[in-house]
Amino acid sequence: MNKLKAAIIGSGLIANLKHIPAFKKHGDKVQLAAVCDLNLEAAQKVATAHGISAAYGNIAEMLAKEKPDLVDICTPPKTHAPIAIQAAQSRCHVLIEKPMAMSVEDCDAIIAASRANKVKVCVAHSDLFYYPFIEARKLVREGAIGEFRGMRIFLSTPTDYITSKPDHWAHKLPGGVIGETGPHIVYMTLAFINPIREVNVMAKKLLDYPWSRFEDYRIDLAGEKAVSSATLSYASNQWMARLEIIGEKAILLVDLEAMSLVVYRREKLRPVPIGMSVLRECKDLLGSLFKAGARYATKSLRSTHDFIIDGFADSILNNTEPPVTAAEGRESVRVVGIIARQLDGKSGAAVVDDTPSQKNLAGRTVA
Repeated sequence: MNKLKAAIIGSGLIANLKHIPAFKKHGDKVQLAAVCDLNLEAAQKVATAHGISAAYGNIAEMLAKEKPDLVDICTPPKTHAPIAIQAAQSRCHVLIEKPMAMSVEDCDAIIAASRANKVKVCVAHSDLFYYPFIEARKLVREGAIGEFRGMRIFLSTPTDYITSKPDHWAHKLPGGVIGETGPHIVYMTLAFINPIREVNVMAKKLLDYPWSRFEDYRIDLAGEKAVSSATLSYASNQWMARLEIIGEKAILLVDLEAMSLVVYRREKLRPVPIGMSVLRECKDLLGSLFKAGARYATKSLRSTHDFIIDGFADSILNNTEPPVTAAEGRESVRVVGIIARQLDGKSGAAVVDDTPSQKNLAGRTVA
């Protein structure tokens, strides 16, 4: 089997913590040969720290000298489209951190460049590859919870991660910080509800950070026969990523961070059935924790980016579909764009309590 040559563009947190370790884990398939950043010193530090042989401060120079098979883009979203197009025109397959781009038009330009140059595009929709999320999709697909009826998502991102930082690039995105973490709720919803036909958004400002537009978001994403209701909080110091996947015969309780999945069944509100339900839930939770512990102990635990980079390398080597296609990335960007436009008071959004400080904002858009 031929080994792919890869280069990573961007030397920030996500590259260091997620992408580079995943590449190194799959050295039998892909060699990470170069890191590139406009800040050459930063690129050199990352290259030295991870044993990467070359560092560059110019993308064109890196593409010309290294001629990589795969380029991994870990830069702020506004740069994704021009870099991806440049890489595709150099006949490189492209992995892009979410969101794929800033607009549907940018996504279409990336797709056009990839088709013209016969290269693949994959988008790092990482939360799809947590063990319990993979298992939940399998259970729904196999009918284990009966007919799918809807879902709820709750994400909490600590205030000091983005919100309290005035210079963080996420504040400059359309809709504010929701543009950075909002794609997660959209692509997780699309895994079960596709297409999304209606979007409803409510947001509220809670904290005294003038650069932060809102710190509490409530978003409904409706399909033909089901709704996903999402809450995103940036006003706590807690991390949380939980889902409730509602079925006709059972509900799946998914904790992405604890890597746990619990099957919840309570058809009768009587002491004995409730007690039996609680015991089954405890068994499921302990089973999930045991699996996670065994993976840690045996060093077989795979990160979400491990799944993505391994799967993308396989798709290139075997000429198969990437783990997340460009079409999936585009659809997520389309829906996030609707959310952002509502937050900007556009596209027919109904504004509530339209004060100069924008304390409250609500809207509804049919997609």
